[in-house]
Amino acid sequence: MSNRTTTQGREKSPESRPKPDFSKFMVCDSFSNSISSPATAGEEPRRLSRQQLEEAATRLSDRDREILAAAQRYRYLLTGQIQRMYFAESTTPTAAHRAAARALRRLKDLGLLTHLARRIGGVRAGSGGLVWHLTHAGERLLYLENHTLTLTKRFTEPSPYFLAHTLAVADIAVQLTELCREQRALKLTTLQPEPECWRAYSEYGALQSLKPDLFAITVSGQYEDRWFIEVDLDTESPNKIIDKCERYHKYYRSGLEQQESGVFPLTVWIVPGAERKEKLIPHIRKAFDKQPRLFAVITADELGSLICQGGEGGSLC
Repeated sequence: MSNRTTTQGREKSPESRPKPDFSKFMVCDSFSNSISSPATAGEEPRRLSRQQLEEAATRLSDRDREILAAAQRYRYLLTGQIQRMYFAESTTPTAAHRAAARALRRLKDLGLLTHLARRIGGVRAGSGGLVWHLTHAGERLLYLENHTLTLTKRFTEPSPYFLAHTLAVADIAVQLTELCREQRALKLTTLQPEPECWRAYSEYGALQSLKPDLFAITVSGQYEDRWFIEVDLDTESPNKIIDKCERYHKYYRSGLEQQESGVFPLTVWIVPGAERKEKLIPHIRKAFDKQPRLFAVITADELGSLICQGGEGGSLC
């Protein structure tokens, strides 16, 4: 499923960090503490003219634009996730957090970025629990500069599940970015969220879509590895997972991906914990017995080992 033939000579994977369990954020009580903020629900958003947007654009740094682009691509991001992606050069985590908070506050004051009226983790989470997203003005600015997106409809509060899953996917993207930053021999050459990573194929003349959460390409020396990533929050039955796995097999049999790159990506199911992992692996193996092993089921803590060293054979199915 990749060009990897050996793991000899590779750097050891970094020590695992505690990973947030986003499956616990799927109930309103997990992030129901309202905060007093100009971004509270129901407030009329700022409307900026084109001239005001152009003026705001002159006040943006390259990093500001990267933050706005990330908010566009991932839809919702926690303060901590933005900090980890764009302020890693700070001398201490406290300095990084303060620098991130200042940058986000400035973008908010410019009317380009705002946060939900509720914090992930409640009041005790502090500013690190704020969930940021583009304003309509921010979308317009990116559109005027890059023509990279279609303007969305009026903002509506996301459902608990949608928000939890979106943040979980973003966190995997952040982990990949951190991993390749820490491992000097490892490069992240491609990282695509939805809908950039979607694939179209034909089945009996009807157009079908494969919709992974992420697509990534990592390069280490002469080896290039390709990954489809699915983030599971233990909300669907094993049968639902099998149905989606069948779509990957159908896309594999189409040969389209192999024609373009010569290999088919390994599809990585990232699950909340060991219990869910041990539940899914035998179901997938039984459903696709004697067929190519296209999948790996891991926890978020095992992502670094999989990317750097190929993971454990027991996770393949």
